[in-house]
Amino acid sequence: MYLSPHFTTEEFACRDGTPLPRHAYGEARQLVRRYLEPLRNVYGPVRIVSGYRTPAYNERVGGAPHSYHVAVEDRWGIAVDLVCQRGGPSRWYRTLELRHPGGLGLYPEHVHVDNRAGHARW
Repeated sequence: MYLSPHFTTEEFACRDGTPLPRHAYGEARQLVRRYLEPLRNVYGPVRIVSGYRTPAYNERVGGAPHSYHVAVEDRWGIAVDLVCQRGGPSRWYRTLELRHPGGLGLYPEHVHVDNRAGHARW
């Protein structure tokens, strides 16, 4: 199912094959429209390296215990780790920072962005 012109729910699926839960579609739709589509306009196609994670998969990969990659029904927010066709993580991070996402993390090979309530940077 399309969340925006260039992103689908399938791209958010857990790497263990579990699809994005339906209750998280609205959060994912907001994330791609506010952050990923604008990023794509500047740096070309965006690839979601890690989207939704089941609690078990999140634990297996060493994710934070309360990670926004894990879609929780009674908490707003969903996360992705991403790479773009052009530019690099520092540039992607700076561009996303201008859009004021809830959570934003810089890593050597990718950027984490989420739409949590509040403000977290690393």
